[in-house]
Amino acid sequence: MQIWQMILNFDAHLPQLVAAHANMVYWILFAVIFLQIGVLPLFFLPGNPFLFVCGAVWAASQLNISLLLIVLIVAAVLGNLCAYGLGKTIGQLFFLDYLKWPKQATLDKTRNFYDKHGEKSFLICLFLPVIRTLAPFLAGVTQMVFIKFARASSIGAVFWVLTCVLLGYFFGNIPIIKQHLGTFTMVGLGIVIIVVLLKKSWQYFAKTP
Repeated sequence: MQIWQMILNFDAHLPQLVAAHANMVYWILFAVIFLQIGVLPLFFLPGNPFLFVCGAVWAASQLNISLLLIVLIVAAVLGNLCAYGLGKTIGQLFFLDYLKWPKQATLDKTRNFYDKHGEKSFLICLFLPVIRTLAPFLAGVTQMVFIKFARASSIGAVFWVLTCVLLGYFFGNIPIIKQHLGTFTMVGLGIVIIVVLLKKSWQYFAKTP
């Protein structure tokens, strides 16, 4: 019961934690965003809801929103560049040279996609779980032109962080949400889980004869 109460009321404790250990919290937030984008096996780390909650908590604690935005944007930009670099080096060596996968035809299709639509896709891919980690890695594997990648992924990072954090910051200033941020977050996560389960169930039963 105590753990459940802590989860539901984490917004009541997090502002004090942030205020008392602000520098450490900034580093933790930087690490979460950087690692989930830049390191392929860590794709499961939180994304959109995490940024939303960051904005809401910063609104409730009245801390420096500008510094938060800078930290998260830098983390997202560097995460994209790291994933691209890993794809171009380790991805090339492990997948293409060692595993001989994917097949050349598949690789050519992926490369053509990045050539034609890569810049546009990086403006929105950070909003998509898993894709936000996979896309820059594959851009490196397929050797997308670096200047195009860096420009598009950086603009996408700015758009992603500003959208999610500022939405959280705006709603975090609404009294009812400000007072029950933990409850709203848990309800939101529950809705997301239910939607995913319903979608998977629908797909399963649709395939069943």
